[in-house]
Amino acid sequence: MKKKLQEVIMGAQSMVLATTGPHGINVVPVSVWQLIGNELFLYDFFMHKTKENVQTDEAVAVACWRDFVGVQLKGIATYETHGPAYEAAIIQMKERFPDRTLHGLIRVTLTEVYDVAPGANTENILG
Repeated sequence: MKKKLQEVIMGAQSMVLATTGPHGINVVPVSVWQLIGNELFLYDFFMHKTKENVQTDEAVAVACWRDFVGVQLKGIATYETHGPAYEAAIIQMKERFPDRTLHGLIRVTLTEVYDVAPGANTENILG
């Protein structure tokens, strides 16, 4: 993934996650995320419907932006409640947010990325 694209994702001011499943279409704000390679990690503190949707239908979309710079991300999600990434996330989140309880980790393997800035082209820019 290109460095500029990484900077847009990690420097975003706002992020939302869209899922579909037993609860229909669901869009939620995401408060904490991390990008490692082509995987986006979203931390579940409050995502009840989202968890059930991801466990049923792994296709998800994410949008993130700051001012007029942003991207739409599409990918395949897994909901994790055990394993090395989840165990590391528990430690990190307890340090950063001691008043919150981490319920799970949503790992999104990115398959497509689109620029959503005004006037941007419609080509996949994942590269």
